[in-house]
Amino acid sequence: MFINQSSCLCAKIHFLWGSQQARLSDKRIACPNDPKHTCYISKLEKHLTICNARQQDQPPYIEYNINTPITNAVPRILLSEIPGDIIIQVINKVNSLYDKFIKSNIVSIPERAIHAAVAPEFNEADRQESSRRHLRQTSSLLWLVEEENLVDNETCYVELGAGKGQLSFYAHTAWCAGAGSSVLLVDRATLRHKRDGRLRGRGAARLRAELAHLALHRVPAAATARRLVGLAKHLCGVATDYALRCMTSEGVLGKTRGVVIATCCHHRCEYSAYVGNRHLLDMGVTAEDLNAMLGLVSWATCGDGRNRLHRQNNPASDEHLATTETDHSNSEVGCDNNVPDEAPPAAATHEQLKHSLSREQREQVGRRAKALLDWGRKLYLEEKGFNVKLCHYVPIGVSPENVCIVATKM
Repeated sequence: MFINQSSCLCAKIHFLWGSQQARLSDKRIACPNDPKHTCYISKLEKHLTICNARQQDQPPYIEYNINTPITNAVPRILLSEIPGDIIIQVINKVNSLYDKFIKSNIVSIPERAIHAAVAPEFNEADRQESSRRHLRQTSSLLWLVEEENLVDNETCYVELGAGKGQLSFYAHTAWCAGAGSSVLLVDRATLRHKRDGRLRGRGAARLRAELAHLALHRVPAAATARRLVGLAKHLCGVATDYALRCMTSEGVLGKTRGVVIATCCHHRCEYSAYVGNRHLLDMGVTAEDLNAMLGLVSWATCGDGRNRLHRQNNPASDEHLATTETDHSNSEVGCDNNVPDEAPPAAATHEQLKHSLSREQREQVGRRAKALLDWGRKLYLEEKGFNVKLCHYVPIGVSPENVCIVATKM
């Protein structure tokens, strides 16, 4: 059967051809609720009714900006837009404060055997080394919690920024069987293949919530527990500050026995939310200094600053880089803070300053700036009544983000 006398297509082929043309003309757009995923324009109306990111009635433990201080926001300025002489001043200040306060007060935790809760998976024959690195970090965090005497009955272990829940899964395996304890996982995203799915009905609960808006004292699992311990592995930037306020908020602080948080991504901190603003200001770090530090911290983990294609096409530049690193090994921002033989000019741009320093020197500046930000968090927790220490919980070869904040009640 044909559609009409002038058509050479039968009805079935005409229908299929029309459907294909409609699909080709349809476009995918970012979801209005969450631009991290997309949907077809033709299906947008239906998608908005079932989207996991759609606005819904909020549970009682969500209170907008409860963990965000009311302060004047300081506009973020890119490091490339800051004059070179200002950057040099900030680098010198970071070095001075690091040597004075942090250098002798950050400890390296000796390597331990893999924790018994993690060992079965760690020892699997087909386990990749990239996966074992994560398991080593988890093992070290479990040991830290035990060594600080934070394991006890009727304790709720709160994993902040839980992701897929690997840390909580092993914490439950190690400490919650028959102890009346539980794990509470908090993350803002909805993820697949979560490890806590195996713990359903066994003292594990998961919340989908932004840490900035989480009133932890209203969460049933936390409200009924006698003790709370905050845990996090690679809690990103400003989320660490939200988490610290969450664990030390009214109604929660009295129950909080301690926190063990491995920090990361300091470039994603925000001045308005950072818990250590006042403490660093007392040490001479202004808002403008802190803004520059949020750019400098990226030097700790950004390698030599050249993309992979550039390195492949310019192998000779590697030799030049090695020579540059040798020439500037005694730079002011390098080891021992010695004055460089040829200091960059005061009017140097960010790029000129960056290339005047070796990769090791930039990395050291970045690590010191990161440590200084964590030092401000340490001072905040001490003000709340905790004994606090900063430690390297794994070797840098396991993770370049290897600093952990360990706080226990006095």
